[in-house]
Amino acid sequence: MRTLPATRSPLTWQARIGLLARQFVHAREASIFVLLAVVTLAVWLQAPRFLSVANIRGIFLAIALLLVLAVGETVVLLGRNFDLSIGSTVGLSAMVAGLVFKGDAGISEILVFVIAVTVGAAVGITNGLLITYLRVPSIVLTLGMLYLVSGITYIVAHGNQVNPYNVPSGFVSLSITSPIDGIPWIVIIAFAFAAIMGAALRWTRHGRSLYALGSNPEAAQLRGLPARRLVIATFALSGAAAGIGGAIYLSQYGLVQIDAGSGLELQAITATIVGGVSVFGGSGTILGAAAACILLGAITNGIAVLGYSPFLQDTVFGGLLVIAVVANSVSRKIDLARSLVRPELKS
Repeated sequence: MRTLPATRSPLTWQARIGLLARQFVHAREASIFVLLAVVTLAVWLQAPRFLSVANIRGIFLAIALLLVLAVGETVVLLGRNFDLSIGSTVGLSAMVAGLVFKGDAGISEILVFVIAVTVGAAVGITNGLLITYLRVPSIVLTLGMLYLVSGITYIVAHGNQVNPYNVPSGFVSLSITSPIDGIPWIVIIAFAFAAIMGAALRWTRHGRSLYALGSNPEAAQLRGLPARRLVIATFALSGAAAGIGGAIYLSQYGLVQIDAGSGLELQAITATIVGGVSVFGGSGTILGAAAACILLGAITNGIAVLGYSPFLQDTVFGGLLVIAVVANSVSRKIDLARSLVRPELKS
């Protein structure tokens, strides 16, 4: 008796929509680059100087700090958490580094860079420990840390500020000089950091474990993944990224006031979510976050080049963030519906 080959039943409309949604999510990076090309073309047609070497250099110089913070925020979001303290941590790291220079102008610039990163990592580890051991929601804890770290910055500075003449020219030159013509050191540092972290998330066991934890924390713990250590590590890395950002801030601006870094956390979260990192954890890439940083930088620069009000930037950024969050939420609900209707299609 010959057995008839099994035939696959046609997909339901929910499953078809779910497949399309997943394809959209996987193509998020490509869609950002397409949007970047559209923005670039639109601005260039009205202002050809937009694609000049000097202007492109300015765009990448402007997004170096944002990129570093977005990388740190990406790692935290992948584990289903938020870090709202990175902006104030940038300010504290920059202030401490500047005060070290102010106290000893001859100190090693590499040592000061390390000090800034250490200060940031210390804040991040504190966040991670409090969140994991006290089981405090990360968005609430880090919001409190935002204000606490800002207060510490004021105390450390004694109400004073770091002035450009307090920062050695060698440290300032990180934003000017470069081993590659036209690409300053801080841009190279930012993109190298992003590349290293992107490779680590994709190719290392800890990176895969973080995706698993963010996708399903309960299942990840049942499989024996060190959830607590992973969460602490993500916040430590986010804090260290903010420390690197503090060093970049000091190199770029020289002037560090007690409100330095204010609002940077919102920009970093916007870039991360627009770049395709899920607010529900377990999904997204450093490449997407980096592409979004370039897109936001191009939009900011384009608005300035075309002479529009800088307030338009907030409108555009807010619109992109809302679209990204809605798309993320809809995709998640569709995936859930697919898993209920056709369990075999669940990834």
